Amino acid sequence: MILLRATGPTQLGVIPVLLLALLATLILVFFPRNSETPSPFKDMEIVDSFFIGRYILLSVASVCFLVALFGLLPLHFLEAVYAKPLKTH
Repeated sequence: MILLRATGPTQLGVIPVLLLALLATLILVFFPRNSETPSPFKDMEIVDSFFIGRYILLSVASVCFLVALFGLLPLHFLEAVYAKPLKTH
């Protein structure tokens, strides 16, 4: 939403952000944490089958956060400060 208010080529940053959000959503939808059908025999084996995928999602989310953070910092620090006119009487 912040990038939609930007002007110039910065506004095109909406497209990769939207595609990245769509990709993360599709990954979460198509790789559920539990199976849909419960198995008839339950062993006491604890296995994290989505270990690599979870860390990939964590790294993608971290990179998105850092890109957004460093994308907004220049807008904050480089905001134009205009001089006030002197009052001469």
